[in-house]
Amino acid sequence: MPAPDPHGQVALMLCETLLHVLVEQRVITRDTAIEAIAGVAELTREMAQSGNRPMPASTSVALIERIRESFAAKD
Repeated sequence: MPAPDPHGQVALMLCETLLHVLVEQRVITRDTAIEAIAGVAELTREMAQSGNRPMPASTSVALIERIRESFAAKD
């Protein structure tokens, strides 16, 4: 498995943080954030099926699922 890309990790953390802030500030609902994350998961699966992906699909989907779970756990 390739080493994690530090730029990608920072970008992912920033996006996840922004989603959390938007939910906490009631700009978007938790359900809307979860729907957006589910859309990314679906796109990742489609990219994996087409062979156009930067890392193994299971790794990408696992990262996305962790983010989705963090939103699902929010009150």
